[in-house]
Amino acid sequence: MSAQSARRCGWSSHLPFDAAITPNLRRWVTGDDGSLTARLVSASERFRVARLLQRPLRPLADEWQALGQGDRTPALTREVLLICDDIPAVFAHTVVRQRHARRDWPFLRGLGERPLGGRLFVDPAVERDPFQFARLLPHHPLRQALRRVLPVMAPVPMLPARRSVFRRGDGVMLVTEVFLPDLLTRPSPATVVGALAHIKDRGPVFTHATKMNQEPMP
Repeated sequence: MSAQSARRCGWSSHLPFDAAITPNLRRWVTGDDGSLTARLVSASERFRVARLLQRPLRPLADEWQALGQGDRTPALTREVLLICDDIPAVFAHTVVRQRHARRDWPFLRGLGERPLGGRLFVDPAVERDPFQFARLLPHHPLRQALRRVLPVMAPVPMLPARRSVFRRGDGVMLVTEVFLPDLLTRPSPATVVGALAHIKDRGPVFTHATKMNQEPMP
């Protein structure tokens, strides 16, 4: 890997300038530290989650220290696509230390194709660390994982990403979100207040009618 490639794939506290990142896309990546799921629901007529995998895997080379692990002991890994109007918008990759999964994140086992944000952002016991940002080149392992499910993404020179650590009790969860070309032009909404109350525990497809439903959260 060249020095330039390492810099572009490295994680930092801000997203560097890149001409390929439009102002709208930058707002998606850096704006609002609330639920990305709620923003995607607000910006689409139909939203759904497609679960790609959920099983123990060795964390990536740039992940195990963020989890507080001393080595690359397998961690529970979940990968999904967040899909707006039948177009993949975000590739999300979550890792949790296995010894914490059942105790501190018990909902993960039965989450299925429901959005993770529908659980994290309604739990007052959950705390979130500041974002880290990166520009992922095709050789990065997350880009390679994405390529296996969306080969059309292989030629894209760079995809912006962000990640953050969530904490609940002693449990540590690292969530990484890779932003796909659909968000170059899909308008980024302002902060969405209360949207998660209407998608928590619903089925896997959320439509415009679901967003407007004002029933209390079950």
